[in-house]
Amino acid sequence: MKKNILNIQGVSEISKAKQSEINGGAGWGFGGIDLSKCGCDCAGRVTGPLYCQNYFGCLQVYTCNDSQES
Repeated sequence: MKKNILNIQGVSEISKAKQSEINGGAGWGFGGIDLSKCGCDCAGRVTGPLYCQNYFGCLQVYTCNDSQES
C-alpha cells in the first residue's frame, strides 16, 4: 500500500518530526475556530458565530430556568 501511495504524483513521505510541525484545524482560514463561543438559547437554537451551526448542535427541546421541585 505504501508503495502505491508514493507512486502518486506530488505525494511524498514526511517524518513524524515534520508531521508534528504541521499546524492546522477546522475553519476557512479566518483564524481559529473557537467552539467556546457557541451555545444554545432557550428555544434550542445554536448561538454564536456563523460557523457554530456547522460544528455545534442543540437539543430541539431545551428549556431554561427549570427548577426541580421535590
